[in-house]
Amino acid sequence: MNKIKIFSLILSISFVFLLCGCNLQDKKPEYSLDETKKPEIFVSTEEVDGEDIESYEEKDAKNSQVGLVVDSWLKVISLGETNGKLSVLVRNVADFDVQYAVLSVACENKTLTFSMSTITAGANAILVCDTDEKFKENTSYYGWEVNDKAVFSDKISLHPEVFEIDGTDGFISVKNISNKKIKGSIYVYFKTVVDGVYAEGTTYRVCIDGLDKGEKIQISAEHFKKDSSKVMFVTYVQ
Repeated sequence: MNKIKIFSLILSISFVFLLCGCNLQDKKPEYSLDETKKPEIFVSTEEVDGEDIESYEEKDAKNSQVGLVVDSWLKVISLGETNGKLSVLVRNVADFDVQYAVLSVACENKTLTFSMSTITAGANAILVCDTDEKFKENTSYYGWEVNDKAVFSDKISLHPEVFEIDGTDGFISVKNISNKKIKGSIYVYFKTVVDGVYAEGTTYRVCIDGLDKGEKIQISAEHFKKDSSKVMFVTYVQ
């Protein structure tokens, strides 16, 4: 191969890399979930009043152990309804993050359960009854218990040194900003937040099958809303 052809080949390769570099330099997202910045959606770390939460209708529950701290970490703040379903406003008063738990209470001759996941230390959450139960007046909700509790073994993180995460209605975008290719699965976990309170016990997640260095992928996330979702943490396999 003569010198002219070699020089032309070098120019062609340089041009391709230049184009790739331009494509990777995306505009700074309007909605950044980088944990080094102040998030647009915050989680209240002080006890809240149920009447201040838009989606929650607080009910007068007599003899129902409101104010009780169950299992030394979960405080029952009040009982109410969310979209017509029995719900309970709770607070994690401990200094650890709970991965999963089930709160149960006796009502008349049956036991009602409220499932929850990713309840971080200090956070408030509305838990909706697992069945289509409605609040019953003049009925005691008594004997609160926590079952099947699991605490995160490691501190949860967004890994901001590895990922840049953006969100818009119905979609989550993840960019690998590290200097290594990620070959394994990447899971992004998020929750719905209303008035600084986790609006339900559910934690949603989306999965991406690896990312090249500098690669950015947008993935469908049906339950993600720009104004009412918070990315909680990310897990991945290098």
